Amino acid sequence: MEPEHAEVVARLSEGRYLARCSCNGGTYHLHWDAATFRLTPEGLTFLAQVLEDLLAQGNEEGAVWLGSVGLRFRKGEGWGLLRLLRQGLLPGKEPPRALLRHLN
Repeated sequence: MEPEHAEVVARLSEGRYLARCSCNGGTYHLHWDAATFRLTPEGLTFLAQVLEDLLAQGNEEGAVWLGSVGLRFRKGEGWGLLRLLRQGLLPGKEPPRALLRHLN
């Protein structure tokens, strides 16, 4: 379950999604089955690049390591994970910082 202050920015399924919150200047929460990884935007970009490189080399299944924890993906899941990361990294529409009023 994502923190109440986090916004889901991409979803594959109920247990696999990416949320973003404003903690520590912007933190991503990658939920993958029973694990949750907290990543900075730079860390998430790096993870997406590593995964893309692995998949481009024909590695359809395997694991990517986040520190001492491995994120395992089976054949066919790697591309879904990469789509999830890329979708979440797209710049979202920022809410307006101030309300504008039209005066006649």
